Amino acid sequence: MRKILVTIGSLCLMAVAILPLYANFQGDGAFSIINSSWYRPLIYVGFALVFIPSILGTVFSLRTVKSGESAVGLIERVQQTGTYINEQPQLEIDVVVTRQGHSPYPARTRAVIPQTALAQFQPGSIIPLLVSPKDPAKVGVDLQGQVSQADVQNLLHERMMQQGVSPDIMEIAQHGEQAYAKVTDIVPLGNAGHGKVRLQLTLSITTNQGDTVTINTQKEIFESQLPLVQQGHVIRVMYSRAHPSEVALALPTGEEELRRVFGQNK
Repeated sequence: MRKILVTIGSLCLMAVAILPLYANFQGDGAFSIINSSWYRPLIYVGFALVFIPSILGTVFSLRTVKSGESAVGLIERVQQTGTYINEQPQLEIDVVVTRQGHSPYPARTRAVIPQTALAQFQPGSIIPLLVSPKDPAKVGVDLQGQVSQADVQNLLHERMMQQGVSPDIMEIAQHGEQAYAKVTDIVPLGNAGHGKVRLQLTLSITTNQGDTVTINTQKEIFESQLPLVQQGHVIRVMYSRAHPSEVALALPTGEEELRRVFGQNK
């Protein structure tokens, strides 16, 4: 619609410029057109149709979700719109949105980003979002820190459960005590899909109370984390006395792993 209005406005302005020249060429004189009652209104209409849609488009594109449900966005595409506010560029961002109780879905938003933060807004990056309670397709980038680390962690846990991690393990990860475990034996059990491998592990855990507990457990970890889980290595785990035969591995999670967790299921 905007393009149609701009095209009509451009045609009006072309008529304003050409008709006096044509009348002068015909011998009627340019002022026969310029002094017509419709000439000035045609100028105003032309300028209005050309510039007002552009101005309104910029104004409305700057409107964003200021509050709403916490979410996480995996950036798939970033493009500058050409608009600058206080010398800061406006970006159009395509994201995959992960929010509580819902499957990931695509959305598009615009945001004015400080020059110093542009490096954080690249394809593959994870950013905090706010989702409109009225329309889930409307999302905004959380530049004010309304989305807490706890919100992001809860979304991560939920997403991992959707991908097959048991509720007991997530309970241990959230509420267990941090401990250290020595890998005393490791047996690869094959590829688990989605960039993961399955392992049979024997772990010797030293609890915060000084006790030593040995457990045998099967775990799926990302392939990139495999060098950290080798025989003789000491790793961090989350341990709970309520589940003495299980642990949650507290391995570092990189950007690639986060992309796999928060990306759409293929």
